[in-house]
Amino acid sequence: MAGARRRARRYQRLREIEAMDVERVHSRIWLLDMAYEFPWDMQVGGSIGFYHSLAPPRMARLLARTGELTENTQRRLDDTNILMWEMFRHGFTGTRGREAARQMNRIHRNAVRHVNALDGGDRWSITNDEYLFVLAAVMIHMVRAVDRHGWRPFGETERRAAYLHFRSMGEHMGIKDIPKTYEDFERFHDEYVRATFTYSPEAAALWRSTRGLFVEVLVAWLPPRLHGVAGRAVEPLLPALLGPDLCRAFGLRPASPLTARLVRAALRARSVYVRWSPPRRESAMPDRIPTERFPEGEYEFSQVGPDHSTS
Repeated sequence: MAGARRRARRYQRLREIEAMDVERVHSRIWLLDMAYEFPWDMQVGGSIGFYHSLAPPRMARLLARTGELTENTQRRLDDTNILMWEMFRHGFTGTRGREAARQMNRIHRNAVRHVNALDGGDRWSITNDEYLFVLAAVMIHMVRAVDRHGWRPFGETERRAAYLHFRSMGEHMGIKDIPKTYEDFERFHDEYVRATFTYSPEAAALWRSTRGLFVEVLVAWLPPRLHGVAGRAVEPLLPALLGPDLCRAFGLRPASPLTARLVRAALRARSVYVRWSPPRRESAMPDRIPTERFPEGEYEFSQVGPDHSTS
């Protein structure tokens, strides 16, 4: 009887989500999943999606040429987190989500102009398919992380909400030819990976500069006193979480079968622990993300981004 009551409480939010009008409040559903149901899993998936955006050789060369991720790493990561969280937190029915999407577009456009000015020509550009792949990678890997490692998989209402939220994000960023369904998005993503992921020294350099981010995300659910030792233990296991496609792009040795099995077992054990834990009653995410430049989480959108985008 006690087990049944505990299970009912644990699944109460899912029942509430399934009763919502997904076509109207999809961004609200996405936020509930990210802030309450699966905060750690979705941050892990978001990190893997981020690394997918670094991996295609053409995209890696442009990102390396800007110098932002290799020379101003923490600022670049903080700025990305701020804008993505604003879009996740507020959706696109209000002004903040739309303003964050506009600033993200501005940063991308100005980065291309900046690098072309440095190189004295029009060599660099970002294609619609590249924008679309980055959009797909973030969504797909956040959902896949939950399906693979979460305390329960995504429900169909949640999957539909994910698609609608990211479709709206893509529309506000001016991306064309957005797939018609979540499954179409997934096919586009997987075909793009098969067609483009090969090793490049630029992608390897981007990985070396940013891998600490992944370690921080992985140990974030542990007590702070354990972060140091846990981080040192986790770093050799990163290839098992990245998977063979990213390992190939970054020039990493894939995880051994034994290591991969151990990592999967650890993630399964964590999912069981979370499943039997009480449901989260407070958001795992702040209203605004504090950073080194904005310790109080107070900023204007025009301040977020590289100097060539904010000046």
